Amino acid sequence: MKLSDVEKNAIAFFESGFNCAESVSQAILEAFAEEGPTDIPRVASAFGGGIGGTQQGVCGALSGGIIAIGYLLGRVRPTENVDTAKAIAAEFREKYIALYATTNCGELLDKFEPQTNYAKCQEMVGKMAGVLARLLRDHGLKMRR
Repeated sequence: MKLSDVEKNAIAFFESGFNCAESVSQAILEAFAEEGPTDIPRVASAFGGGIGGTQQGVCGALSGGIIAIGYLLGRVRPTENVDTAKAIAAEFREKYIALYATTNCGELLDKFEPQTNYAKCQEMVGKMAGVLARLLRDHGLKMRR
């Protein structure tokens, strides 16, 4: 799988009706998880459109990526180290801010107006999935396919 495939897959998920958080997390995990999890959209559902669809708080494309980072590099026991997960999440956030100047869903939507069918959000979903895929690869994670 190529980085461009991750971007295309994220956009395809978004076009099919998944929200921004669901789309980014699913595309990343299908590319990097040893076994593609089938329930990740469920975990990310409440993060789409800002927290709880309120358009307040963090953008779902960012939170969906962080969900994927946690799945790939997080811990299941409190004694396990999460430094790499935290470092990649922080770097992902920095790259997001460098591109969009804010992580707030409502502020982004205001900047994007007018848009039809969330076209600019769709573009962002693909772009951020690609940014995160590149980051994960640069930190030594291998793509499955």
